[in-house]
Amino acid sequence: MHAIHLKVVYLFVALTMTAWNAGTAENTPPGSAARLRVTGTGELLLDGKPFRGFGVNYFDAFSRRLHNPEDHSSREGFAALARYNIPFVRFMCGGFYASEWRYCLNNREACFAALDEVVDSAHKNGVGLIPSLFWWYPGVPDLVGEPMDQLGNPDSNTHAFIREYTEDVVRRYGNHPAIWAWEFGNEYNLASDLPNAMDHLPPVIPGKGTPGKRTARDTVTTAMVMEAMRTFADTVRRLDPYRPVTTGHALPRPSQYHQRIEGSWTIDTVEEYQRELLRAHPAPYDLVSVHIYPNRKARYFDMETCSWEKHMSILKEAARTAGKAVFIGEFGSGNLEKEEGVETARKEFESLLAAIEISGIALAALWVYDFSWQDDSCNVTPSNQRAWQLEALREVNARMKVSGTCPP
Repeated sequence: MHAIHLKVVYLFVALTMTAWNAGTAENTPPGSAARLRVTGTGELLLDGKPFRGFGVNYFDAFSRRLHNPEDHSSREGFAALARYNIPFVRFMCGGFYASEWRYCLNNREACFAALDEVVDSAHKNGVGLIPSLFWWYPGVPDLVGEPMDQLGNPDSNTHAFIREYTEDVVRRYGNHPAIWAWEFGNEYNLASDLPNAMDHLPPVIPGKGTPGKRTARDTVTTAMVMEAMRTFADTVRRLDPYRPVTTGHALPRPSQYHQRIEGSWTIDTVEEYQRELLRAHPAPYDLVSVHIYPNRKARYFDMETCSWEKHMSILKEAARTAGKAVFIGEFGSGNLEKEEGVETARKEFESLLAAIEISGIALAALWVYDFSWQDDSCNVTPSNQRAWQLEALREVNARMKVSGTCPP
């Protein structure tokens, strides 16, 4: 991108962010309505009482309005979740591609009205929210015309936008009781420190706002991601000292430690895995995020097999030593239904659900609710062939004595 064009982009973003920030509505300090807390010993409390709950990912509850401003289907979506006593949802609270972010910058009032509708609909139906603000790691750098390595530069336009948008969202919704926690993004750790990173550069889709080509500067390291995470968490904590903060990370790769240290695929030991897990969740991140799906190819801890029960005990042990709670931000059968059939997918789902319940892990969210793009694999609605998964969540929540509602 030419330097002159970059200056135009930066000026546009700076001016628009100023306008965005000027319109935030709340004057009282955010955080006073916080309902979910993590204690210093890693216990999760809701309204001051120990809490466990299984929720869902309602990925595009907000973003569907960016594609169709007349789409109000999430209203009924939240009402249906209430009927299944689903206590909370995790959702993408921003753009995915740069083009979606730019739409919000150009249509600030409409975007906030759409987000208001999500928050208010959730609250009306007694459903808590975990908004994930910067879902896809190239989204903001692409928006401001910077390569991915600027995720690691606190003085970059990427960080300036992260600060501004985080502040706007937390100021606007920090006093809303529907907000349970704040999440940075989605699975940034999986893109980090890849030994073959040049083979896995972000896609080039100029129509979606990406640059016309990617370079070595678009590879990502853990250090870069942690700088961006720090900017996000510091901004949140300055405004909301109470609610849990989480990363949105997936399970660490089996070789995550060795990837970072020596750029190899060498399998980590249990101790290396636990250290890397906690290193990726520094204070003030108090919810340790992982995403769990069946993966017959993954070989953790150099074991031929590692049961979910064993894996979750390792996760919980690491979190407990640091005074943090575990949040399984995504779980489900993934692509098994397409790859191995309905019967195998259901068996694996039920096995994973039971393992999570037995583990004592406090929060877990099914992937994915009412997301038609994944109809052929894992989309769950009250009227499709996977509706039984919602019923399974209702049953497990009942067994854990979770009412599934969040009283106003």
